[in-house]
This record gives sequence, structure tokens and C-alpha cells, in this order.
Amino acid sequence: MRTRRHSGFNTSLTIGIMLPMAASFTLSALTLGVPMARALAPIATTSAYRALPTPQRLVDTRDTTALEAGDVLTVAVTGAAPLPAPGSIIAAVLNVTVVGPAAVGFWTVYPHGAALPNASNLNVDEVASYFGPALALANMVTVAVYPSGNVDVYTSAGGNVIVDMLGYYESAATATAGRFVPLTKPARMLDTRDSSSPLAAGQTRTQSVSGAAGAAAAVLNVTTIGSNPGYWQVFAAGSSPPVTSNLNTMFAGQIIASQVIVPLDATGRFSVYSDAGGHLIIDVVGTFTGASAPSSTNGLFVPLATPRRFFDTRVQGLNPLGGTQRLLPGWNLEVAVATNPAIARADVTAVAFNLTVTDTFDKGYVSVTPAGSNNPALKSRATSSMNVEWVAQTLVNHVTVPVSARGFDVFAQNPTHALGDVSGFYIGSPSATPFGTPQNVDPTPVFCAGFSPSAIAGGLRGSVSPAVAVIQQRLLDLGFWTSGADGSFGWSTQQAVMAYQKWNHLAPTGSVDALTAHTLNWPNCRPTPGITNGGDLFEVDKGRQLGFFVRNGTTLFVLNISSGGGYFYEEENQLTGEKVAGTAITPNGTFHVYRVYDQAVYEGTLGTLYRPRFVFGGIAVHGAPNVPGYPASHGCIRVSNPAMDMIWALNLLPMGGKVVIHE
Repeated sequence: MRTRRHSGFNTSLTIGIMLPMAASFTLSALTLGVPMARALAPIATTSAYRALPTPQRLVDTRDTTALEAGDVLTVAVTGAAPLPAPGSIIAAVLNVTVVGPAAVGFWTVYPHGAALPNASNLNVDEVASYFGPALALANMVTVAVYPSGNVDVYTSAGGNVIVDMLGYYESAATATAGRFVPLTKPARMLDTRDSSSPLAAGQTRTQSVSGAAGAAAAVLNVTTIGSNPGYWQVFAAGSSPPVTSNLNTMFAGQIIASQVIVPLDATGRFSVYSDAGGHLIIDVVGTFTGASAPSSTNGLFVPLATPRRFFDTRVQGLNPLGGTQRLLPGWNLEVAVATNPAIARADVTAVAFNLTVTDTFDKGYVSVTPAGSNNPALKSRATSSMNVEWVAQTLVNHVTVPVSARGFDVFAQNPTHALGDVSGFYIGSPSATPFGTPQNVDPTPVFCAGFSPSAIAGGLRGSVSPAVAVIQQRLLDLGFWTSGADGSFGWSTQQAVMAYQKWNHLAPTGSVDALTAHTLNWPNCRPTPGITNGGDLFEVDKGRQLGFFVRNGTTLFVLNISSGGGYFYEEENQLTGEKVAGTAITPNGTFHVYRVYDQAVYEGTLGTLYRPRFVFGGIAVHGAPNVPGYPASHGCIRVSNPAMDMIWALNLLPMGGKVVIHE
């Protein structure tokens, strides 16, 4: 790793962004974090929060040099006013923004002097990387600060980074101001969609936190739906917008969330500025006490020496659901806090952690609340912590959440993997648990295939990637034959996709578009043959233009086929030269294979057939160089050449084998 040093702060302008001209993306898996160091014990010091009067920009590498893969940027978080004095703080609260162009990878903020932890604070996935210079991903970070007064920013793949400081924690055995007072559970205070009153471009709107008069600051989860690309700022009421930003919209309609700690005026107000306009949703998590509060230890913060991974649904042993089971729609993941070795105490009222979701299956929200605070019969939440925008997304957000004696609960609207890196906790009384433990029920129908093992986002013929292998294996698992899960989207994969699309009443394009990917991701039942009287046969369903190899009454493979097109033809007999005429019809009925030719070029009366197996007169099942998604043959049953090779290799159409053709 290469280390760079940065000290002081600058006042560069806030990020502005534009939407890149990108229409579709091929996605791949993303590794999160690098296991390099064992987490240390908590810093044995309680602390109180102090908000900076105005957020300060500490570093913007766009003004100097972008980081390269493996670089570590050292940033001073203490210094001359308005920064805290050196040696006066034990943790910093930062807003970190990765600015494009940036390659696929992760970013980790950790104490200077510690080893790189197995944790991440920001992630650039493949879709995000396509935004190029318009990329702007922000996240709040709580990080311990050692006596050096510095923190390190590691990047696995490089890019530009902006670090803004919002506030800090200073040691306090007891305190009046700066103690966190969480709500029983997060509560929604504003949703401009309810009044159809979005912010206009360049507008500042002042909001009031109910019951927060006299509080020093509020912890909010701010979600925006941008009208256009632009930035958002959350700051103290009565002051001018700072030179920093809290979150960024990269394209019109994007739903993006970020946690914010914002100073409040004496009446509990703060302001929000929108560069480009859009809807605004704000959930309140809690407040920090002001100077008039009584002195107490309740709500003091204890940072962990380095971030500690509390859960990871991808990793056996770190997944409370067991194994590597992902969260399914409406599922709850309860994460214990007091019994975790990194905390090991019962007097915990809230935790601060970085939540990451990855390998997502669909748009939707994720909500983090105290365990036991929601009716388990309700498969929805009134507040959210983050919003997934695309399939196979990797998304992060800082979460401060009240906890109960059972810990906290992660609720997912749609399938996703989730992991959490805890940076510290607040001491005090756990919240109540009015409801029991929720039961997670797999919605997969009996005898059907469940959710895809990995998110399928899309694929085109000619593409080569591990994501293609996932598509191929999923098709095979569902009974749609392709030559193998080799990661290469070739002809047989295209034909399998067409067969799948036909069975599911989708346009048979042969490409995995968004709708096809969605259906592949969700539970599927293997196709059932139309002939249900058991036995071994090849069923040709002309209505669906599909072929079913049935063994003992169960579908073995499904193939894309093209039967007679129903058109009138008048052509030359390829064997005699005479003119022949007829209608391109594949007859209905029950037939048996009576003749086979293992020839790559079998000259039939109306053209060349690939390795044909005849079932009636001149009607054969044969390979062809073109098998469209509609009836197009003279009357034979076309399959792809690779499929015909498979039929010969497995002898699926033996002499005398039964073939049933129907509408």
C-alpha cells in the first residue's frame, strides 16, 4: 500500500454531477473488505458529541492527485480552529464522498496507526463505475481517532475522494451536552411526496424536529429523490449553506439515502438545500442533548478501536439466519449487540455501524430498527435506512439505531445479502421489546426452485463473465437445456433463454433483459409437460414453440423449437430438381422415430438437415443454423445444432421413440 499525507482543509466547491450516456450494464460480483487485522477492544473511554458550527472540508483529491489502487490517504482531523485541538478527541464524524471516475472496489476509513480492518465504508460496484466523472457516492463515517489526530482512507481500486468533517467525540466521564437520546425507534418526520411539494432547484427549506428544543443536534436519515443530478446539504438553521455536501443525486429519479448529524438551533430547527431539486424524506433517529440537560452518563459514546464486523449473511458463522442464507422479501435479521464480544455489556442503548447490502435482486428499501419494536405480522416498515436502485447493487449507509435487549433488526423489502461493521455504541438503557421474534417464511412453492443463488442482472449473446455462468446454471436448474455453465453466452445459451422466455410468456429475444432477469431471480417451477400420462417421450408444443423431453412423466429438458410456419411454398426438389409445392405444416399426432441419419449434411428434398431423426414421412427433428422464436420451417421440427448433438449423445430420440405433436 502507498501512503499519502494530507493536513489542513480547503474550501473547494460542492460536487455537481451529470448523468452519463449509459443504457445497460453487465454486472459482476464485488468483494467487500479485506480480512487483514483482528478487531481491537473498545477504547476504554466514554465521550460526548460536539458538532462543528459549520462542516469543514478536510481534503478533496480533485485539487491534487487522484488515489491509485492500494493507496492510503492520511487525513488530519485535528488542528487549528474550527477543527478540534490535537489530542482532544477520540472519534470523528466525517462525510466521505468518492468521486468518479473510480474503478470497482471498496474504500475503508480507519484510525491512523491501526491495521486495515475487515470493513468498508463505501463501495463502487460495476454499475456505479459506469457513471465515470459523474460518479458521486457519499456516506457518513464514525471513526476512532488515536493520539496522532489522523485517520486513514484506503482504496482498493483508486479514484478521487472528498472528506468533510461534521463533528467529533471528546472524552467525558459524564456530560450535560452531547449525550445521545434515541427515540424508541426511528420515526418519519417529513415526506414531501405526501404533499406533492418537492424542493425546487436552488431552494432551502427549514424543518423543525418535534420535541427537540434545546437539543444540540439531531441524528437523521435523509432520503432524496432528485429531479436532476445534483447535491444536497443539511446544515444548521439560520446559517448559509456550507461548502460541503451530505449526499448526491447522480440521475433524475434516483432514490439515495445518507445519515446526517446536524446542529439544531434553540427551537430544534435545521435547514436543507437542494442544488437540483427533488423530493425529500427525513426519518429522525434521536437527538444529542444541549447544555441545559442534566449531567449523566446515559448517551455517552464508546468507540471501538477499529470497526468490527458484527454480521455478514454471506459468511457462515457471521449470519444469524444460518449458513449463507440471504434476506428474502419481508425477512428480518436480528443482530445481537450486548452479547457480541466487541461490546460485552448490557447497558447499550444504540449502536453506530456501517450497513452494506450487496448482490441485491430488485429495487426496494432496507430498514433498521430495534429488535422487537415492530409487529412481526407486518411485512413493511414506516422508515427506511437505504434504498436499492438496481439489481446486483452494492450499497452502503451509516446507521445509528436504538437497540433492545435482543439487539437490532434489519428488514429487507427484497432479496439481498447484508453485512454490518460496528464503529461504536452508546451506553444507556435498551429499548423495550413489545413484540416477539419474527418468523421468516420462504415463499418458494413446494417442489420448485427457490431464489437464484446470485443476482442475475442481464446478459447478451457474445458476453463472457462469471455472471453469464450464473444465468446458464439457473437455466439448467430449471430444466432449460444449454451446453454448460462455462460463462460464455453462446448459441445454446441464447436458445435456452428463448425457451425460458416462451414458457414464461415473455418476448423470445434470446437476451436476458431486465424483465427476464427479474423472473430468473425469483422462485421458479420446472416446466410441466402437456402430456401427463407418464412414460418417456418427446413432446412438441407448437403453441408455445417448445420441445419437452419427458422421462417417467417428468420434464428432463426443454428446448426452443421452430415448427412449420403455415405458409405456402413452391420450391425445387433438392434431389430431383422437380418443382414441389405445399403448405409448411407440422402434423399433429403421436408418432415414433423410424429413421435416423447421423450426418452433418443430410440432403433432404427441401434443403439440408443436421443429424435428422425422422418421425413421419419427411418430417424430422433436426439441427439447423437458424432457430427463431416463431414457426419458420417447412414442417420439420428445428432445434439448434448443439441441442441436436446433445440428443444424439444421450440418445434421447432412439429408434421407436415416442413423439407427440400438438397445438
